[in-house]
Amino acid sequence: MSRRTVRIEIPTGSPDDLIKLCQDFLTRNTADGESSALDAAKVAVLAAKTTPAGTKNASAKQFDAQAQTLRQDRDTLLGLADGQTAETPGTALNALVYLRDQLELKYRGSEETLGQYGFKVVIGSAKSPTRKPKPN
Repeated sequence: MSRRTVRIEIPTGSPDDLIKLCQDFLTRNTADGESSALDAAKVAVLAAKTTPAGTKNASAKQFDAQAQTLRQDRDTLLGLADGQTAETPGTALNALVYLRDQLELKYRGSEETLGQYGFKVVIGSAKSPTRKPKPN
């Protein structure tokens, strides 16, 4: 004979789901009224925390939407939005690439100077490529 197992989950991975569960619980407990066998002090704590959590959750969603719009506007101005490249005219990236190229021409041979403008300048050396001998 197999043993019966019961698992009653609480959705801790999703604030939306947890708030809904708390609200559903409180609705049912209120319907039970005086016949509820639950600790009234704990139910009061649950009610006192659930309502402001729901309000803050709704506000957070609204601010998330606003933040997403602001991030999209920022990326478009910078030239980092989908479909934009350094060639997209009128963006910060386009202007910066153009100005960097002008500085590279002006300071050819002493490119380290571009570091004074905030650029990260990496100077290295590379060996000339050598041919591999052909196998016999």
